[in-house]
Formats: sequence, structure tokens, C-alpha cells
Amino acid sequence: MIKVIIVDDQEIVREGLKMILSLHEELEIIGEASNGEELLKLMETKNPEVILMDIRMPVMNGIETTKVMKEKYPNVKIIILTTFNEDEYIFEGLKNGADSYILKDSGSNEILTAIKSVTQGEMLLNPKVTAKVVNALNSIKPVSETKNEDSEKKKLLETLTPRELEVAKHILEGKSNREIAKDLFVTEGTVKNYVSKVLEKLQLKSRSELIIVFQNVK
Repeated sequence: MIKVIIVDDQEIVREGLKMILSLHEELEIIGEASNGEELLKLMETKNPEVILMDIRMPVMNGIETTKVMKEKYPNVKIIILTTFNEDEYIFEGLKNGADSYILKDSGSNEILTAIKSVTQGEMLLNPKVTAKVVNALNSIKPVSETKNEDSEKKKLLETLTPRELEVAKHILEGKSNREIAKDLFVTEGTVKNYVSKVLEKLQLKSRSELIIVFQNVK
């Protein structure tokens, strides 16, 4: 079973999430907190695999909490769960280490898929979030069209082969390795190899960091 902690300042939201997630036998809710400080205290006695966390909370918000959590507990996966879909929240959360980002109006199956995805080292983004990410990715230009060739980040991006860039785009669309393999007519193992090469070339540790790279390249 996947152990989950829910963090949200509204009790009604926490209760709703617990009710939804309890429908899935593969999940176990082992705790809840109303802000970041409560979560950090809870972490002294709990060992979750995934944190479902709101962004706007009193005392210690989701962005600050994500940063601290990733420093202290890097293996714990964090899914940002909120009603907001503005760029500043999406990219700030991911920049500080969030593993995925979905909206509170997401259905039960979408939340379950997001949880399973992050535990497998993958990432799921809500379609509204994906649109912003893909727009950032599509802004990348070939070497001949790039004016700031001295940019280290752009130079790294230019090392990607067309196939690797294609795989990166699928990742940013929130697709799993299996879905990418199906779209590209290759094996799942081949996709995993491409993903590893993309992360290695861009000097990144996780898929979520891809968001930041492509968001910053305009």
C-alpha cells in the first residue's frame, strides 16, 4: 500500500480527500496536517511515501514546506494540490522540488494516477497545467535561430536529439513511460533510456526539473 499524508488548512477539504482516497485499497492515509509546521512535526513519527499538499496555508505555506521537505526527506514525493493554476504557483512549486501538480477539482482516478505516477518516478500534470508547460517547450528554437548562444541552459538544450526532445515534450504533457512508448511505437525500456539521457544531458535529477528548464527558456 502507498502511504499518504494530506496537508490542507481546510478540514472539509481534508475530509473530502480522505473519503475519496479511501475508495482505493492501494492507498493508506496515515496522517493529516493543516499547515507545513504540523506536517514537519508529523514527519517525526510517520513515514509517508506521498504528500498531497495545498499551496495557500497559514503559518507555513505549501511552497516553503515543499522546499524544507525536499531538503530533509528527499525521497518523499510531493503532489501540489490546489485550486490555483497560475504560472507563479505552478513553477514555484516545481522549482522547489514538487513532483507533480494537480487541481483540487481533479477526479478520484486522476488523483490516484498522480500518486502512482510519482511513486514510479514519473509525473502527472493537470491538462490546464500541461498547456502552460507545452507552450514553454514549443518556444525552444533550433541552434540557427537562437540568438543567445552563450546561454548555458540553451546550449544544454541544443544537445538533445530530435527524438530526445520529442520524449521530453511527452514527459511535459504528463504522460507515463508506457503512454510515451505507445505513442512513439517503441518499448517502455527504450523510453526509460531516453528519459535518462535527457535528464543526464540537461544535468537534472528529476522530471519535475524539466518544467523549470523549459519555463525559463523563452
